[in-house]
Amino acid sequence: MKFVIQRVLNSQTTIIESDQSGEKKEYVSGKIGHGYMVLCGIMDSDTMEIADKMVSKLIGLRIFEDENGKTNLDLKTVGGELMIVSQFTLCADTSHGNRPAFIRAARPEIAIPIYEHIIEECRNAGFNVQTGVFGADMKVDLTNDGPFTIILDSDELIKPDKKVPDSETIERSVKLERKKDRYIYADLTTETASDVLSTCVKLRGAEDFENTVNEVMADIREICDARHVCLLLVDQTNRKCSMVAQAYADHAKRVSMNHWEDDEHYALVETWSDIIAEKNCLIVQCEDDMKPILEKNPGWYESLHKAQVDSIVLFPLKAGKELIGYIWATNFDIKNTKRISETLDLTTFFLASEIKSYKVMKHLHRMSTIDELTGCLNRNAMNLKIDSILADTDKEKHTLGVVFADLNGLKRVNDSQGHEAGDLLLKTASIALMNSFTGNEIYRAGGDEFLVLMDEVKEEDIIYRISQLRSTSSMYGTVNFAVGYYFCDDRKDIRKALREADESMYADKKQFYMNHPELDQRKKY
Repeated sequence: MKFVIQRVLNSQTTIIESDQSGEKKEYVSGKIGHGYMVLCGIMDSDTMEIADKMVSKLIGLRIFEDENGKTNLDLKTVGGELMIVSQFTLCADTSHGNRPAFIRAARPEIAIPIYEHIIEECRNAGFNVQTGVFGADMKVDLTNDGPFTIILDSDELIKPDKKVPDSETIERSVKLERKKDRYIYADLTTETASDVLSTCVKLRGAEDFENTVNEVMADIREICDARHVCLLLVDQTNRKCSMVAQAYADHAKRVSMNHWEDDEHYALVETWSDIIAEKNCLIVQCEDDMKPILEKNPGWYESLHKAQVDSIVLFPLKAGKELIGYIWATNFDIKNTKRISETLDLTTFFLASEIKSYKVMKHLHRMSTIDELTGCLNRNAMNLKIDSILADTDKEKHTLGVVFADLNGLKRVNDSQGHEAGDLLLKTASIALMNSFTGNEIYRAGGDEFLVLMDEVKEEDIIYRISQLRSTSSMYGTVNFAVGYYFCDDRKDIRKALREADESMYADKKQFYMNHPELDQRKKY
């Protein structure tokens, strides 16, 4: 793990997004005054324990000046703030060639929980922590105070001597273990734990996640002997709710799941956090228990009476501090309230964890495999493909064609006509590639460079497709590629193929600018 720590007078992070029409919009995700702007690079070997050591070192650094002008004060002493931004490029390997490799960077399913843990620990330490958005296109503005910049590398942290741990170390270890196993309840009955574990284990690795959640709701309803159990997800960013699963007793009246998606119901759900604030849950067993609902949300009170709800247990689902939804059961046997409360409390832990993972992976799979501008596969997808080829245990040889296509003149278009024209050129270039290499995987490797991987191909087919690309490109006028390729009999030699194709492409680019020196606006050194 690496932290690049800059002592700043101020810092601001801006997120850049494109809407469905392709129009780019920006919004500020975080802003701080004096403190640290921290770029955080997470490696594939990093753990929560490493993260804890890094956080401890970060907040303990004494790099602010005291009254004598000496760097002797830590962040808390000066009332400093933290801006923490994920930065996978800190994991770059530059030992071979001029193009960095990022194979050591942790994949999102590993990096996101660690990144969120770092943020949570800093907040728990009493700091105002602002952040970027993991994996987003961001602008980071700052005023470096000094300038003063430190690189903190977990590999260089001093390892403690082996000794008997003191009470503080023991207490910290206990807290870490509790974080890993938050579903341990001191007074939880064996029967409840067994029931919930046996049903929620279905979620782990489920192929049809949404159908499995409905099965879990049916199991929970039966355990609670309730008339109705349901799971509602909350999207606070877009102010929307969605009912994703519910289960009814045989005699109960069904209600449409879609009616929860309107603004009126989201406004209702917003009041729930206030209603359950003190106990972090709501348990209604009789009319007297309905009073907090009547006081804070009369509309909901009336709807519950209209639906003939006599008893209700409501629990929030949280991933860390993020609210992701609610689960509740209505009209249960109040003689079993304690067990039902335990059941839903424990269920929320499993559901929140699995739903968060499912939503993150679903979203990240979409974001991490497709280049939003061109529609081609992106660099992350390319790295995953290369990894899968290298990890393939098939001993048979399979041919592979590697084609690098670099778009000539993009810098000139950006400088002379603006980035909108440059984006249009990139989109046009991707269309030319898709038309020429139909049926093959096309990746935007970065900037103006594209990669095509052609499995089980003959060399003459590669040459033919390249000739098609040159012909197709000429039809668009402004699109011109420098192209290089390599054909290998065994796709396990993909690293060599990438290197050779890259060198071939740069030779072609060099020749292009020799023939058209008036178009060469590349930076010269």
